[in-house]
Amino acid sequence: MTSTAKRDSMDATVDDVKTGMQELDLAQAPRKRALGLTDLPPTVRNNIYKYCLDTELVNVGLKNVSYTHQIKEGLLQFKSSRSPFPVHTGLFSVDRKLGAEASRFFYEKNLFIRFKLYTSDARHAKTMLEESGLLFSASPPSLVEMSTRHAMDLTLVEKNSGQKRAEVMFPAQYLPRLINFLDQASHATSTWAQNHSVFITVLNRYSFSLARLQGDLLEPWRLLTNLGAVTIDPDHLLPGYAQSLAQSMITPLFSPEAWLDSLHEVVELAAESFSTGEYKLAEQYVQSATIGLTYGYLTRAEVLHSQPETFSKRIQRLRWRCELGIAKALTHLHRPTTENTEWLTDAEISASDKADVARDLISGERAASRALSLATDSPSPNTNPWFVTLPAELIPPNKLTWFNDIERSSSWLVLGTVHMALGENLFAAGDCERAMKILTDDGKKLGDGEAEKAVGEVEEVFAKARDGIDWNMPPGRGLNRAARLARS
Repeated sequence: MTSTAKRDSMDATVDDVKTGMQELDLAQAPRKRALGLTDLPPTVRNNIYKYCLDTELVNVGLKNVSYTHQIKEGLLQFKSSRSPFPVHTGLFSVDRKLGAEASRFFYEKNLFIRFKLYTSDARHAKTMLEESGLLFSASPPSLVEMSTRHAMDLTLVEKNSGQKRAEVMFPAQYLPRLINFLDQASHATSTWAQNHSVFITVLNRYSFSLARLQGDLLEPWRLLTNLGAVTIDPDHLLPGYAQSLAQSMITPLFSPEAWLDSLHEVVELAAESFSTGEYKLAEQYVQSATIGLTYGYLTRAEVLHSQPETFSKRIQRLRWRCELGIAKALTHLHRPTTENTEWLTDAEISASDKADVARDLISGERAASRALSLATDSPSPNTNPWFVTLPAELIPPNKLTWFNDIERSSSWLVLGTVHMALGENLFAAGDCERAMKILTDDGKKLGDGEAEKAVGEVEEVFAKARDGIDWNMPPGRGLNRAARLARS
């Protein structure tokens, strides 16, 4: 065994020391940069914005707000016991990117409404603002007047008065309180509604679809009737919507049949748009009709449930048309992309485009399933469209006999076309097989012309689905990929 003798430090030469000093690195190792807000995923940032900028969440657990007022030059000016909306606007000035992102979240989430009141008696304005339960900003009217980024302008005029008594800003979440107060006032005094006029202008659409924007800001107004005058600016709204809403608000009494007829007209407009290739507009029309049906049962459930069975049948068939229309419109909208059967993995298609298509097709698949649930009167609440937005006790009745075999077959066929667009040809073939089974009787095709046409449509899609099956791909992979893209 050999051993290495230790070298005495005195044996080190000057050259050795010099070389060691040259090789010595005195620089500190760079520290890792701390994670900042911009490094977080968008979903996490949005969650932070929610707790900092959502006017509803920032008020959780805080004391109620009370207001005092004074009148200056005939105009009510309010002071609040605390900040009505203690949001953290410092996020707007962190940096340019985050400021723009936070600002966009702030305005889109809260949908602020600028409310102007004209009346000869300031007490009427004070009573309305304080007793309606409205939570509003106490900013001076001069500052409120300067706003340009809020969602909607709302003006209420009593007896054609030209005297402005109040101008405040409040988020749309409190709009139902104001409308309920107006509805109660109109029932308490027979002449109240006729003495008031409403003017509505939607100023900013943000990134919302037209149907959703109308649902959040305008659809609740259908609760009111018999108003003296209503003027609604049609900008940022679906064609014909402003006129339809204004007409319902000046009608002396609510008529269930007239209300349902107006929704049928919207669905017919959707069918016209679909036939001309305006698939996005068609989808927005049927979404608008769906929102209208939902609000109807939320606000007038007692009246609607007291109608005869034929009325409920019309309701359910209309909802079926809406759900089927959504699925068909979204599938046709993206057909240029989904004709490429590898679109989910095609590198030439941008990630954002894939995500948009995936979101719409997942929505289309869900809508087709809901249409099928209605046509088959499925007992499962998971696919029943009414269970998503209504309490169980408000859901209108449904019966299997209200739909025929061709309509049930059509529901399966549309579901199959959506599955094909998602690359799930095996699922699509199963859907088409069910559609074909409904249209056949003991192996023989039904005899009338309409059924024969339906059989031909199913056979065409069925053949395409069978030919496109990839036996090497497990079922559900396309749906899972689309779901991941939709969440991105």
